[in-house]
Amino acid sequence: MPEDFGYINARVKGMRSRLLPPGRLEELLGLADLESFIHALSNTPYGPELQEALTRYQGLRAVDEALMRNFQKTAQKILGFSEGRARALIRVFLIQWDLHNLRTILRAKHAGYSPEETEQNLIPAGELTEVRLRELLAQPDLAALAGTLATWEHPLAETLLAAIRQYESTRDLLSLELNLDRGYFEWALRTARGMGHNETLVRDVIRMQIDYTNVKTAFKLQQLGELSREERERFFLPGGSVVSREVFLNLADPQTAEFGLRELRGRGIHPEGQTAGEVERSLEEESTRRLAMLYLGDPLGIDVVIGFLTMLSSEIRNLRLIARSKALGIPRDLVRREMALV
Repeated sequence: MPEDFGYINARVKGMRSRLLPPGRLEELLGLADLESFIHALSNTPYGPELQEALTRYQGLRAVDEALMRNFQKTAQKILGFSEGRARALIRVFLIQWDLHNLRTILRAKHAGYSPEETEQNLIPAGELTEVRLRELLAQPDLAALAGTLATWEHPLAETLLAAIRQYESTRDLLSLELNLDRGYFEWALRTARGMGHNETLVRDVIRMQIDYTNVKTAFKLQQLGELSREERERFFLPGGSVVSREVFLNLADPQTAEFGLRELRGRGIHPEGQTAGEVERSLEEESTRRLAMLYLGDPLGIDVVIGFLTMLSSEIRNLRLIARSKALGIPRDLVRREMALV
């Protein structure tokens, strides 16, 4: 199998035609109820996975299962026709879904949610398959979870083990998540070393994500007025492109937040919203748009793969939102505002 992205991208561009055409999401959003949505979804490229899911589940659970399996199959298919350095760099990008899944499981266990409640929010697109994610969910505590991850020699296992040891004495969920993020970013930057276009692009993507993570964290820290500057500094993740430690500290302190925001905008990042949740959502939308645009980048580079996987994951997120709106009777305009359009 080839290592060059010329062949890989030709295959990926063939898969691009399976994304829903413009206007189809709006049609699905206009359907009367969940039953109509499921019938319509069965006539899309998600149909085979949906029919399979409906043999085991009903309603929303079947939709979630079908969408999850579609993304997993697509990601594994791309890895399947890649090899060598190209495969290693695509893997760096896909491990982000492992990071998402581990963060989701940690939050659920911290809050006391059941495995059944948590499972529907997982997306097995990286190395943590559906079976492995269920095994992690079944672990009695976080130490056992990290130990299980270590037996699989997962790249984030060592980081998670250390982070959980610290968490067990502090119960600080934010620090736990940031230590896990730090571990992924350090591993990803290390794995993507090199002077070529693809290595440089992957590192640029990771550095953008470090910047956005720091901004999201700083807005959360603004709510904790009693923290000292040194205490805020320990939440800073190094390695970003434009958010320096000084900008982070100014933004994280309510006394200097306005000045920090001006510095941030001067560096090309324009978060929207008043609350940490609104800012997080605006940055996620901006990140999705920037990564999806890569599909139009270098036809012989990893750009196309990153752009396509971003568009597919965005479409699946929107379909899950629409399915929930049909099941729960959420107004169409409200759902449309929550959808990420790329």
